[in-house]
Amino acid sequence: MPAQRRLSQPTEVQTLAAELRQLRPPAIALFLALDDAPDLPVNARTDPHRARPAALALAAPGLPAVHLLQGPALADLSPFQALLGAHTAPPYVVVHDAHRTLGVLARRGLTPRRVGCTLTAATLLAEGADDRRDDRPLSALVRAELAHDLPGEIDRGLIRSELGVNHQDAAAAAADALLPLMRAYAPRLRERHLVRVFELECELVPAVLDMEATGLAVDAPAFARIVESWRRERLTAEEPARITRLDKLLTTYGNWPRDYVSAGRIRTHLYPLATDSGRFACADPNLQQVPSEHTAPGVRACFVAPHGARLIIADYAQIELRVAAHLAPCPVLRQVFRDRRDPHRTTAAALTRAPESAVTDHQRKLAKAVNFGFLFGMGARRFREYAATSYGLDLDLPAAERAREAFFRAFPGIAAWHRRIGDLSRRGEREDITVQTALGRRKRFPAGAFAFNAALNIPVQGTAAEGFKRAMIDLHRGLAPLGGRGVLCVHDEYLAEVPEDRAEEARQLVTRIMEEAMATIVPSVPIVAEARIATSWAG
Repeated sequence: MPAQRRLSQPTEVQTLAAELRQLRPPAIALFLALDDAPDLPVNARTDPHRARPAALALAAPGLPAVHLLQGPALADLSPFQALLGAHTAPPYVVVHDAHRTLGVLARRGLTPRRVGCTLTAATLLAEGADDRRDDRPLSALVRAELAHDLPGEIDRGLIRSELGVNHQDAAAAAADALLPLMRAYAPRLRERHLVRVFELECELVPAVLDMEATGLAVDAPAFARIVESWRRERLTAEEPARITRLDKLLTTYGNWPRDYVSAGRIRTHLYPLATDSGRFACADPNLQQVPSEHTAPGVRACFVAPHGARLIIADYAQIELRVAAHLAPCPVLRQVFRDRRDPHRTTAAALTRAPESAVTDHQRKLAKAVNFGFLFGMGARRFREYAATSYGLDLDLPAAERAREAFFRAFPGIAAWHRRIGDLSRRGEREDITVQTALGRRKRFPAGAFAFNAALNIPVQGTAAEGFKRAMIDLHRGLAPLGGRGVLCVHDEYLAEVPEDRAEEARQLVTRIMEEAMATIVPSVPIVAEARIATSWAG
């Protein structure tokens, strides 16, 4: 058990902050133990925006003991800001679960400038091979990497202490383990070329926290009226398909106006590390699955810009095709984008053996289904279902097979990429196979568990996600001087709220930053972002 010094008064925090400024350690470990008192709702105990700290343990080279802040000493942590938030050579702050830790610390006046997260490192190093993603308790990581046990099981800041061990001892031991744990991870991150993606994920956290805290303005009464209209229609509906759809809408969205709207806003939880590709997951509620106007008319119109503001709604044009052209690589598809041509017309021309200028709207629609269907390894039989469900196109099997042949004829670089992944599939029966994004994020398929479609999909979606995350970081900084802020991200769609009189300036800024950020990850093709000014999410 490490030596401890317990601080309970604000004056002691100021003294420690002064001592650290004089010492200027290169790194500081912070472990935040969260309060699990019965008066806190269960879903608030680990929420970065509502959780309460039970203790903050601080360890650093040169300090003779782990300093444990508790009680009144936790009320104001701003005395540490001058050192940890300094623009010039601040200490590297190591935490476990940066999302929760930084969210709680920020509400108490502390926003460290340089952060390394052991949870992020462990998640990236696991390479998606064990299906745990970001579910990695600190106690298990210490046991695996440092070969000793912490006094109690520690998961997401909550301490389940063993008999005879108190929370303070467990928190101190956790802080004492963080720097050695990061030292164990650092060379492996370098060896596997994961440093860039690790730094990206750590740098992203403040933007995610601000987006979650801000939330999206919502017209709750209008939303409630739509829900009530579904309930009334359900009473008289007779068509089985419509009944099933209404039941799904009511089950999924029926309680949102009551359960999730607070002070005119709806707030979600974003999880940047919860998928193998690096795309965000979202929950409580899942705003990434808000139905379209076609599926549920009026719902998106309930998500609004408040008085005096406007929404900027932006996304990337054909980003997965552009990323695939870069990664495959596919010179033909790259040239299509460099020439500012339409890739769907190129495919349609291959299907019809006619000039691109002669392609009809119907032919382009089929080509769009072809491009997005066959890009990630869909077979002809599955494509028939996809084309019918997503595009209303009725194709027989020979027509679907001809469409697949035309796609690969149009883009031979994509065909060669598919063949290489097919070769990996055969090797994957007897050995582990790893695929990577442009920035180096790795997905490892254990021997016998290789998935052809995922091996195509994950590098493309993951690379797009990395460019999007880079854009989120830059937008978080760039919108602030205009009085703007991000309010939601949905895959490659970004929503910002800006003052009405700065809307056009903000629209241009969002477009430029999104394009420039993605281009740092995907440099071989032009990147196009499209942004519009709106009063609601519906447009």
